[in-house]
Amino acid sequence: MTHDQARGKRIREAISRGKIRKVHALAAELNVSVAAVSRWQNGGHTSLESACALARLLDVSLDWLLLGRGTMDGHRNSAISTTELLWVMALRGRSAAAQSNLIGLLESIPPERALR
Repeated sequence: MTHDQARGKRIREAISRGKIRKVHALAAELNVSVAAVSRWQNGGHTSLESACALARLLDVSLDWLLLGRGTMDGHRNSAISTTELLWVMALRGRSAAAQSNLIGLLESIPPERALR
């Protein structure tokens, strides 16, 4: 990976919000040098393996950490239910007009309120 200041900023942000905030402790947990963590924070090269370990340890989205896509915690709510998956697959088989009509229909139905 090339030098990327924005990625370095995201890494610094993830570390500051993580449970391990000390660079020495983070480096020890990842089995890398303090200099490596410092290099990452400054946008320097990191291997995919190190980036994956860092994302896992800090519990942040790898996509966000490396590419800036999505949100830091986007990985936490990414699972969809079987029913949701069936709806997505059913929509994919329909024309754009039918998809628009179905989405309009769903949006017209008021959400159910939680029972008290």
